[in-house]
Amino acid sequence: MKQLIKLHIGLVKYLAKELPTKKTPKEVIEFLKNIIGVYLRELIKLFRNMFLIFDKDYMTKKKEFEKTQRIKIDLQRCLKMLQYVDTKMEKAGLNRQRRRQFWRDFYKDGQIRKETFDDLLKEIQ
Repeated sequence: MKQLIKLHIGLVKYLAKELPTKKTPKEVIEFLKNIIGVYLRELIKLFRNMFLIFDKDYMTKKKEFEKTQRIKIDLQRCLKMLQYVDTKMEKAGLNRQRRRQFWRDFYKDGQIRKETFDDLLKEIQ
C-alpha cells in the first residue's frame, strides 16, 4: 500500500515539474503518452507483487530463498573470519606446518575453537 502511495506522489511531483516545460500541444501529448505507459507498467508490476503475497507456493519459495541468502552471508562472514585468523598467524611468524596443525586441532577440539573465538571477540572490542 505504501508503494502505491509513493508511486502516485512521485507521479504528481514529476508531472508538476516537467509539464510546464512543454511548449506545444504535440509535446504535451507525447509527454503524457510516455508517462502513462511507464506509469501503467509500474502499476502492473506493483499489483503483480501484491497478488504474489497470497500465493502459498511463492511465499514458501521466497522464505526458502531468503533463508539460503542469510546462510550464504553467514558463511561468507565465517570465511572472512577464518582467513583473518590464518593471515594473523602467518604475520605472527608461524610456519605452514604449525598453522596446519592448528587447523587440525581447531577442527577436532571444541575447546580450542572456543578459545580462538573468545580471543577474536576480545580483539574486536
